[in-house]
Parts: sequence; structure tokens; C-alpha cells
Amino acid sequence: MCTTSAIITANRVTPVSNAGKLLALADVSILMDGVEIVIHGVQIRADASGTEVTLPKYRAPDGTWMTAISLPDELKGPMGDVVMAAAIEAGILMEKQQ
Repeated sequence: MCTTSAIITANRVTPVSNAGKLLALADVSILMDGVEIVIHGVQIRADASGTEVTLPKYRAPDGTWMTAISLPDELKGPMGDVVMAAAIEAGILMEKQQ
């Protein structure tokens, strides 16, 4: 199996006011093998059960929300970690105390 490295960067994290569970939107760059992909609209969401990073969504013709891009878990997990760290650095989230 062939493997490659990826560099994931949160370019911008913007707080969102009065949007329910949605706290912020992020723009994320993924650089692999010299090719950069930028994903706009990565969501930082939180409620009483926890905080999560979700990929951008769009409303389908039938009214349901669909994920706009699919990523393998090998990218999705590290991307979530980078976005959470950027949101903490921006003061949007607070680091969980042990």
C-alpha cells in the first residue's frame, strides 16, 4: 500500500453569533503530494453533550442536510484536531480541564 503525508492548516476560524449549536466556521487547507485542497465552511458545533467539528453541509432539493465533501477518517480526525486547536487559540473554545 502506498502512503503519503498531509499537512493540515486551519487558515481562518470565524465565530458565528446566534446560530444555535454552531459556534464558528473554519477554512482548512490540506496539502498532499504538492496539491492543496481548501475546504470552506468546516463547522465547529457544541451542545451539552460536547463539541464537534463537522464537514460543510448543503441543503438537498428534498430539504435534508447533506455533507458537501467526504474525507477518509485518516484525514477527518487530524483535521478536527487542528480546527479545535485553532478555535482554542482564537478564544472561541476553552481547553477542557482534566
